[in-house]
Amino acid sequence: MRRGISKGVLTILAVVILIVLLAIGYYLTLPAPTKPREKLSFSIATGTTGGVWYPLGGAIAGVITKYVPDTEATAEATTAAIDNLRLLVAGKAGMAWCYDYHIVLLNQGKLTQVSDKPQPVRLFMAFYEQPLHIVTYEGSGINTIYDLKGKRVSTGPPASGTEEQALYVLSALGIDPDKDFVREKLSPADSGSAMKDGKLDAFFWSGAVPTSSIVDLATTPGFKIKFIPISGEIADKIIKMYPAVFHKTKIPKGSYPGLEEDVETIAITAVIAVMDNFPADRLYEIIKAIFDHKDELAAAWKKATQLTPEKAYMQAGEEARKYLHPGAEKFFKEMGVIKG
Repeated sequence: MRRGISKGVLTILAVVILIVLLAIGYYLTLPAPTKPREKLSFSIATGTTGGVWYPLGGAIAGVITKYVPDTEATAEATTAAIDNLRLLVAGKAGMAWCYDYHIVLLNQGKLTQVSDKPQPVRLFMAFYEQPLHIVTYEGSGINTIYDLKGKRVSTGPPASGTEEQALYVLSALGIDPDKDFVREKLSPADSGSAMKDGKLDAFFWSGAVPTSSIVDLATTPGFKIKFIPISGEIADKIIKMYPAVFHKTKIPKGSYPGLEEDVETIAITAVIAVMDNFPADRLYEIIKAIFDHKDELAAAWKKATQLTPEKAYMQAGEEARKYLHPGAEKFFKEMGVIKG
């Protein structure tokens, strides 16, 4: 008797094959499994514990850790900007407080205190402007920067941002601080004390407005301070020589006791920098979290609630904005700050 496969068996086999093919087709339409997102942990290089950068950096780290999934940040106390950038470039910090012009100089290979070759440092966001104050007093005989010659002048603490910027200004104007006046290297508080004691005629200070030690000096009974403007041809000459460093601004009237008119000056801006390889998607989430929770930063920096996306972008100098990180750029475009 000849054996064969019955029609019923063939039908069952065809159904099984069809089911298998349908299952394979369905499986092929499923999205590829995604890898779990890696946890990102990094430190924010800030400054000394007595300054603004350390507590504000700590507040920012808290917001990041609390609101950005799979991300943890901590604040690291340092000696400030140059130390911060050394840590950043060496890969020992994920973010670093510095000034906007530092980003430009590093990319140009001109910030030799940090690196002797160009480094791909990128702008994350700007926080606040630091106008350059030149403080003297009524009766000092100082009305312009050139009048500092022959006087007793502090150019700020050694290796400080103030000293760095003061030396830029003086060199642009052909003034030698070690020959043209009696040079001191004091903090603003010590400068104020020396001025009240008649031991100092003027001092430079790069800092946010208002600076408490200058407020204290301005409220000293019988003592009237005044600010030397950096404006007009003088400002243009300085900015022409150091275009990546300074931009024009004003110390607004009323910022200090007795200040009845705006004072034109030049400024730099305090910013946070990252390296170009910081994950763009994560940086975008971080900047969104910062703006969504500005109130949590206000305990460390009262003006946090006044920070807007426009300020966080536009306060940085034009040259520094050329090095904006793509993650931050995406956010600023969404906010309409960057067009196109």
